[in-house]
Amino acid sequence: MQSSPQPRQRRSQRNRAQYPEDTQGQAYPSYPEYEQPQRAAYPQENTWQQAPYQPPRQNYQQNNYYQQPYQQQSYPQQSYPSNSYYQQPYPPQPRGNNYESSQPPRRSRSGEGKWLLVIILCIAILAGAGFYVSTLHSTYYPIFQQKLAAMSNDRFYAGVHVDGVHLGGMTMAEARLAVQQYADYSDESYSLAVTVDGKTWRITQNELPLKRNTEAVLKEAFTIGRQGTLSTLGSDITPFEARYQHAQQVNQQGAYLYTEITYDKATVRRLAETIASRVYVEPRDASVHSFDSSARTFKFNPEQVGAYIDAEQIYSAIVAQMDARNYNSAIALNTTAVTPATTVATLSKSFGLVATYSTQTLADYNRNINIRLACDAITMEVKNGETFSFNKATGRRTVEKGYLSAGVIVSGANEEGTGGGICQVSSTLFNTAMLANMEIVSRYPHAWPSTYVEPGRDATVDWQSYQNIDQSIDFKFKNTSGHPIYIVAYLKGSNLNRVCTCVVEIYGVAFNPGITIGIATELVSTTPAPTEVEMVFNENLEYGTTKEIRKARPGYVYNTYRVYYMNGVETGRELVRKSTYRTYTQKIEYNY
Repeated sequence: MQSSPQPRQRRSQRNRAQYPEDTQGQAYPSYPEYEQPQRAAYPQENTWQQAPYQPPRQNYQQNNYYQQPYQQQSYPQQSYPSNSYYQQPYPPQPRGNNYESSQPPRRSRSGEGKWLLVIILCIAILAGAGFYVSTLHSTYYPIFQQKLAAMSNDRFYAGVHVDGVHLGGMTMAEARLAVQQYADYSDESYSLAVTVDGKTWRITQNELPLKRNTEAVLKEAFTIGRQGTLSTLGSDITPFEARYQHAQQVNQQGAYLYTEITYDKATVRRLAETIASRVYVEPRDASVHSFDSSARTFKFNPEQVGAYIDAEQIYSAIVAQMDARNYNSAIALNTTAVTPATTVATLSKSFGLVATYSTQTLADYNRNINIRLACDAITMEVKNGETFSFNKATGRRTVEKGYLSAGVIVSGANEEGTGGGICQVSSTLFNTAMLANMEIVSRYPHAWPSTYVEPGRDATVDWQSYQNIDQSIDFKFKNTSGHPIYIVAYLKGSNLNRVCTCVVEIYGVAFNPGITIGIATELVSTTPAPTEVEMVFNENLEYGTTKEIRKARPGYVYNTYRVYYMNGVETGRELVRKSTYRTYTQKIEYNY
């Protein structure tokens, strides 16, 4: 059974019931004097602390309620702070056995209303704030979640390109593979063409390997949209929003990064030097192809124009294309023509007879035959810088070669020997070489001066008496003209039983106009012939007869000079050889 509801009471009755002692006419009971307790700094649930007596303050000397025994009286209205629990002063009542009970203070109805308004206002503010936060959350949180989801992944953002490869949505491993595959294809397929004068060389990965900084560029590309910038400082854009906007801008406009390709420039320089050497054409002067000794005419090899290109020019062109990433471009270069110093036109004008010399032979058939054979043997070409050897040109003079027995000089005496008379050819050649300004390497005088040349201008040769050519007495000269020379030697005269002329000519590049060369000899000393006679027994002689084998001869010393003239005026002379002709005693064979 539920109890019947109590009749509703008036507010005054409810208040009276709450404070039964608060009746009209007895607001505060009369108490005896007691020591004044101190009120706590802040009232906390009507609790009081016992404190020793303190003398009253000066500003409470008047209207002091505690100097006299407490009596019921009316109190003046005073103002208290808004947070006071009571509107009327209510002296604190100490607890203890001396008092019956403490009376609770009467609450202010107007204070309760104010607090109620404050609470309602706070609740309204909190409700408005909650509604605002809820609105913001429901409006922007899904967008933020979408942005956060788009920015919080380990893949490249859309629009990021490396070497033309789009990496959007790829992981680092996938991007590395994609870029490497493209790089391998690009590096293997690149072909730089270098053309010089129509001849082409191709530079590929085999000749010039390429290296790329792929890893560093991929790391840089991955940071796009993931790093803040200093431009956001002081603005109302958060770093997260700035990164998101950057990523969106990259998605729309794209970000393009390229790997840096490196290569060995020392390899490029070697390639350039190789190409330069391949296209180089050395200029070639016109030269004598052949010489017709019978017609005294020349045939020339035409000159060749050279071609040259500096290796540095090729190197710079290749490096420029490689640095500009033009790996499949073409480089076209041309060489520079190099004109030779000597052409056929100039050579034909300069080539001709350089020098000639001739001597008179004896009316000796065998001797003239030997001279003709030797002349034919030395008619030949002597290249520039080559040394001519008379014994090498003729070889050993033998009967098999057609040489006949004629007079020779042996130990200062006239004897018969195979090939006699060829010293006249070597002596004639010596004088021609002197006049042609050739370098005399080896030359020996006869035992005594010859009759067909002046003393100091003869050149004897002998191989018959020696085992090999190195030990032989030889005449040698070196061609120092800078061009080949051609020796033409012949015996002039058809009747070999009579006196003939031995002629030696040297053809080559003639001297400059006005220059001529002569030969001069100088007698240095003379030694008289010995007076004693060398007697030699020869049983083969007829008994009682004698035979002169060698005449007594005086000795001589001659200097031989090469004299230089300009327009007939001597400009200098050069001592070429010193000739010593020794003395000989008379030698007689006898049989008594």
